[in-house]
Amino acid sequence: MRNVRLTSAAILAFAVIVAACAPAGPAAKSPSSGQPKRGGTLILARSGEVTNLDPHKVPAFTSARVFELVYSYLMRLDENLGVQPDLAESTPSVSSDGKQVTVKLRKGVKFHNGDPLTSADVKYTFDRIIDPKTAAVARSFFTDVNTITAPDDSTVVFDLKNPNAALIAYMAHPNTGIVSKKIGEANADLSKKETAIGSGPFKLAEWVPDNYMRFEANKSYYVEGQPYLDGVRINVVPDESGLAAALRTKAADMAIVTDAKVARTLRNESGVTLSAKPSLSYNLLFLNTKRKPLDNVKVRQAIAYAIDRKAIIDAVAFGEGEITGPVAPALTNYALPTSQYPLYTRDVTKAKQLLQEANVGPVQFTILTATTEPAYGKDEAQLVQAQLAEAGITVKIETTELTQYVDRWLKADFDMATGLNGGGPDPDFYVFRYFTDDGNLNFVTSYKNPTSSDAIKAARASTDVAKRKDLYTTAQKELVNGVPFIWLFVGRDYNATLPTTKGFTHLPTGSIIYLRQTWLDK
Repeated sequence: MRNVRLTSAAILAFAVIVAACAPAGPAAKSPSSGQPKRGGTLILARSGEVTNLDPHKVPAFTSARVFELVYSYLMRLDENLGVQPDLAESTPSVSSDGKQVTVKLRKGVKFHNGDPLTSADVKYTFDRIIDPKTAAVARSFFTDVNTITAPDDSTVVFDLKNPNAALIAYMAHPNTGIVSKKIGEANADLSKKETAIGSGPFKLAEWVPDNYMRFEANKSYYVEGQPYLDGVRINVVPDESGLAAALRTKAADMAIVTDAKVARTLRNESGVTLSAKPSLSYNLLFLNTKRKPLDNVKVRQAIAYAIDRKAIIDAVAFGEGEITGPVAPALTNYALPTSQYPLYTRDVTKAKQLLQEANVGPVQFTILTATTEPAYGKDEAQLVQAQLAEAGITVKIETTELTQYVDRWLKADFDMATGLNGGGPDPDFYVFRYFTDDGNLNFVTSYKNPTSSDAIKAARASTDVAKRKDLYTTAQKELVNGVPFIWLFVGRDYNATLPTTKGFTHLPTGSIIYLRQTWLDK
């Protein structure tokens, strides 16, 4: 038991404390004042469409939000981003050497089709995530897993090659939804509406692409008394400027907002409550280090010196953001102050000098960006284009729909690309997938650095906070100097509601998992 406490304490030490209200446990009552009312369909407005419905393969935020409604997870994040049991009946136990993690499951959980959820489904899910052929978004989170066994219907045992301090937190990731073994084995493709059968609080009843998705309450949901709603309808608006009108006219009860300009408008709307929290996600530029001239580190460093991050924050986010490095500043135990990075001080003269030293001739490339995600992508690209022009770098911009962008990104088919990377309560969320030799998203930039890779791996295997901090310090300095990303800033995670929308807990991850406890006072 001593080692269980050490591991749990280490995980909780990673948590970022944010102001919010949430239930103390999965079966707790709604935190809002007044007795929750049952019934009604909540209308949620947002821009951006789901790209597909495979809960393990799609990195887009728009899809992740849907997964949280349809599927269930072994663990969940509470209002303080602490890791709490969800499908697990209690915090997983950890062996004394940290190499075996045992999860006991809730009994009586059912999938939307009435089939019981057992340890066989959990084993199937994580085997699927770990299998390289799946190309799962979360595969790198579980590369330390050697084998998974299901000794009985309610027990799952993860045997690890090495201790993994972040493993239990990763069991709450939106790309780890538990799927049915029966459905998975019968359908090679889980991207369709017909295969979106989970055990979450809502069932997907209807999907009209680029228009709306309609969900019905799961009456057999394992959290007693939830959900309170009869259903949820997600309406897709062409752009975020339509969100204010939807709330103003009561055509929506709630809106997911990513654009600071729209948030600014909503702050002045009477009858609308805007919640804004420092995000755990960051805006960035991906650099494909395989492509010329970005394969030359001096060219990448010149680009970094030529960019003015503060000007970008002021222009696209109205100053609502903080400059970030590889680890978001909210993780105060681990994130280095960006003042420690020389490349973050704009110096056009230095940029020109580095380009001369690189001796690659005229530097030009294209920035790939999407129409909806991130919200500021096109504006960021235009600002970077203008800033790099001052250093003699020619940039073109290519804008695509989100589905095409994701397809291109997954093929690393770009020179540079705007992006919004999700984060979590542990530094490993930010760096392992992209910057270790066996990280499953390393192909996106093709960046190799043994020093940072080894430091990241060693940090994952340790529960010593001081040791982890030293290792992440090494990794962050190496990464910023190597420039596989241009880290820009963390903005705000916004959520807007009408006064009749009660009980929702706003997490700074953008999650809508707590629609399960939300109710309408109508």
